Amino acid sequence: MCSRGRTSWGRLAGASCAALTLFLGLIVGGPAGCGSGSGSKITTTAGIPGNWEFTLTNGGAVMFSGGVVPMGVFLTSTGSAVSGTASVQLPFPQLCSANGCCGGPFAEFNDSLTGTLDDKGDLTLGSAVPNGGPVFTMAAMVSGGTMTNGTFSLTGPCPDQGTITGVVLPTLDGTYAGTVTSVDTGNSYSLSTTLQQSATPNTRGFFDVSGTATFMGYPCLTSATEATPLDMNSGLLGNLFGITMNGAGGATLSISGTLSQDGKTISATYVAGGVACRLDLGKGTLTLQ
Repeated sequence: MCSRGRTSWGRLAGASCAALTLFLGLIVGGPAGCGSGSGSKITTTAGIPGNWEFTLTNGGAVMFSGGVVPMGVFLTSTGSAVSGTASVQLPFPQLCSANGCCGGPFAEFNDSLTGTLDDKGDLTLGSAVPNGGPVFTMAAMVSGGTMTNGTFSLTGPCPDQGTITGVVLPTLDGTYAGTVTSVDTGNSYSLSTTLQQSATPNTRGFFDVSGTATFMGYPCLTSATEATPLDMNSGLLGNLFGITMNGAGGATLSISGTLSQDGKTISATYVAGGVACRLDLGKGTLTLQ
């Protein structure tokens, strides 16, 4: 995925994911389910451990432009202790309000969350930014990989509060295929990609995503495999993912998108380019085979 530097609450000079906004056509987005396609695997993990998609809805306060913010969260637990990392999936300036407050619940991507889960399913989580920064806290009920009856609050220069829901997502693992259409030319192509996420997050807090792709009928690129080592635009957290691949002759292919709740479809964006290809962006829906 993309990285961004530490941002401060209040009036920001600007820190964003503009590159990822273009790359994903959007970052850094809901979720859970189970099922399987032929020759593929989808699993969900009940309870806390897993890759979650949170949705924060504010109560008419100042934090969010538009009122709703998606957030990818990886959670794990040891006994009653819960911890994880979280990444707000909206770039600057979408996290700015009319009064000039800009930012999100955290000072940067992949901030740490800590909390507890009791035997009744009551979950509490919080993240505090050092040196008097904003403090994010939340409480919710968790059962069977779903989070309900949640509330959050944020203290700091741009305080806010509201409701929060969440769901644990299936593993991104299988072959997805469908038709994608170039935004520039209007031409359509058959795209098939086999994707697999890592079992645990990397040091940046994202799951690595590896894979291959086949482009039927595309003029400068017929197949590609993930760039190694994986670059900053390859990763998964919540329902949002991206992968950068290399093809023959210096062609490059980036595929990004959002995973559906049941894990069976991807709303995908591709970007083809490199030495061998004219820069081209397209979109389509890919379905688990």
